[in-house]
Amino acid sequence: MPKTTSSLISPLQAELESLRAKLARRREYMGLLELELTNTRGALQEFTDLYNHRIGPLEAHQQRLQRQLEELSADQAPPSNDWRGARRGPGRFGAAHVDEGETQEPEAEHPFKRRAAPTSQDVNHERRVRDLFRRLAKRYHPDVAQDDEQRKWHEEIMAEVNQAYSAKNLQALEALDRRMELEMDISPTPAVELARLTVELRQLETLIFDMEQTIRDLDLSPAMQMRTELRTDQEDGRDTLAALEREMRSRIAALEEQVLVLGGELTENEAKTDET
Repeated sequence: MPKTTSSLISPLQAELESLRAKLARRREYMGLLELELTNTRGALQEFTDLYNHRIGPLEAHQQRLQRQLEELSADQAPPSNDWRGARRGPGRFGAAHVDEGETQEPEAEHPFKRRAAPTSQDVNHERRVRDLFRRLAKRYHPDVAQDDEQRKWHEEIMAEVNQAYSAKNLQALEALDRRMELEMDISPTPAVELARLTVELRQLETLIFDMEQTIRDLDLSPAMQMRTELRTDQEDGRDTLAALEREMRSRIAALEEQVLVLGGELTENEAKTDET
């Protein structure tokens, strides 16, 4: 005896309810991750700004002195036996000669590179682009189409959506968003709704994985590791950042002395840095 329609709908509805409940839990977890990521980025940016303000100028000063010292050392090194007269060996202080026009990377390692903080306009633009992409992807994914004709239409729209998202073109995404009003208002069948929610869950799991990885990478970054160490030292009553400043000023003073011994001159900015 063939199954009736009602006997097929009941298990499908139960599966839909289970999927909706799972989606609700994953959306809630996604919201917690977004909050954690925002807080992590904010703490990291705050520490980056503090570090760049207090240590950044000293690092730049030290690098300039190191380059100046290398140039002075190379100029005073005896010429080699090369018939062209080019200096090939290291100078008196072990610094290799740098030809004119050639750059040399500073030897000092930074705990992390300085970076410009994103503006609120940039952040809002990226958030709007991301939100619109998610909205359109959920609505126009080919798997939620009700028939072959609608699937073809969805594939065409998703191609435009992906292209606009890759280019971060907010205006194009907004135009595509308005096209949603042109779609026929048809209540989806349980099977179509199940397919749509399955696609949404799969996309949500991908976003959750990417966000978890981003938070993990930030927590393991050199800047965050340094921030954690400094906060631990601060709780123990030690100002490690101030100690680092004193250590760098001591190195700078030693480099300046070597520069003066070799006949070099200190700039006015360097003298002001020493006074501070």
